[in-house]
Amino acid sequence: MMKSKDLPTSTILFGLAVIPFQLNHAAILVNDTWQDGDRTTQEAGTDADLDGDIESAWFGTVGTLAASPGKLTGTVGAGSSSWTTYLTAEGSEATLVNPGDTLTVSWTFTLTGTNATNASQSFRLALVNTPGASRLAADGNPSSSTYGGYGMFMNMGQTLGHANPFQLMERTDPLTSSALLSASGSWTGLDDQESTGTPGYADATSYTFLMSLSLTALSELSINATMSGGSLGGDGVLQASYLDPTPNSLSFDTFSLRPSSAAGSATNIDTTAFYASLTIPEPSTFTALGGLVLFALIRRRRS
Repeated sequence: MMKSKDLPTSTILFGLAVIPFQLNHAAILVNDTWQDGDRTTQEAGTDADLDGDIESAWFGTVGTLAASPGKLTGTVGAGSSSWTTYLTAEGSEATLVNPGDTLTVSWTFTLTGTNATNASQSFRLALVNTPGASRLAADGNPSSSTYGGYGMFMNMGQTLGHANPFQLMERTDPLTSSALLSASGSWTGLDDQESTGTPGYADATSYTFLMSLSLTALSELSINATMSGGSLGGDGVLQASYLDPTPNSLSFDTFSLRPSSAAGSATNIDTTAFYASLTIPEPSTFTALGGLVLFALIRRRRS
């Protein structure tokens, strides 16, 4: 039996060359904790003002959104409020092109004045692509437009009171212009693994919503969403997922929130961290370690 040192150099090279390696590169789009108390600066993926955050500008229903050091506070009244931010500049959308490309968005918040229970899906969010002409440039609500992407229709109360309290949704027809989150008929339900009557949200408790969109080798879109914190759902986590064979968009630049009323959510929602990144796999035949191993084997063969 030949030992490895007796193998021809060409065999060693072939044996190593077929071993695939993959590196991942994550481009951070937004990473904001409001250290400077500013909600109007849009930074292009870099900490331009050197305050430790990569910021995105937030626009809200007039009089409902305010920033202070360490948090972004949204106030909810008897009617709906809307808060919207853009992950990237227009024309630089986060686009999933190759298998493994993944967009990840994380939103961390606390509540004040959480209602006891209600039977609605009155707390909603969206991760979509907004046509350039419809992007906000000042406080206000998103206009009717041809949005493409995904959303969550959620129930928020101290006890969950809707049969689908954490429902993953998709825009039904991205070619038809309609309101972003108030137009329920523009959305189709994809998944909800949770149920009514379980523990919901509590005041002064930190919650984190996480959504990832990942392109597969078959050009399907793997969508995973979780809400974690406290005793949500009984085990501290709500979750929904779906493998979409016909995604209506692979480009995304907008994150938007819409509580329809304080009675259906809370009187105040304080965002303490917001993060978005685009991860792109980088295939490589050899890692640095692989190269060192190959060099050592060649040297051993020649000695």
